[in-house]
Amino acid sequence: MIRYLVYLLLVVAGLGFEMTWLARTSIAGAVPDPLLLFVMAVGVLHGSEEGALVGAGVGLLQDITTGVPLGLAMLANMCVGFAAGLGERFIYIESTWLPVVGAFALSGLRVSVWALAAHLVGLLQGPIPEVARVVVAAACYNGIIAIPIFHGFRYLDGALVRFREASR
Repeated sequence: MIRYLVYLLLVVAGLGFEMTWLARTSIAGAVPDPLLLFVMAVGVLHGSEEGALVGAGVGLLQDITTGVPLGLAMLANMCVGFAAGLGERFIYIESTWLPVVGAFALSGLRVSVWALAAHLVGLLQGPIPEVARVVVAAACYNGIIAIPIFHGFRYLDGALVRFREASR
């Protein structure tokens, strides 16, 4: 229970940070998305089901705060959490470069799913090269910030699990 409360606090703080300060750092139409890295870390550390659930919750909060039609970020982040969780048993979690590769790939997945869903509801009508440019820019941004966020969250999550086991 404490772990999920800490997750909620992290998401609210990350959402506030993302909506205020990071929104001004747009380059090539993309901004860094630390909440995507949070969803990726939960998926990698706890599996695809929990990753999809946390991704859907984070996406729903992003949809509510940004004012876009409900479900776009929820669907995209749910796909990210599920895809990250698929690698739970197959990846070497101690790798330094795992977060960079994962963030790059999952950022591309997230923006692609979001753009496809936005196109289906008539929200996005940009040309495909523009969308591809944003996908690559977002993937590069998130790949750059992935190492400290992933390993910091991994340390915090481990401490929360140890705290829960010690309190039993």
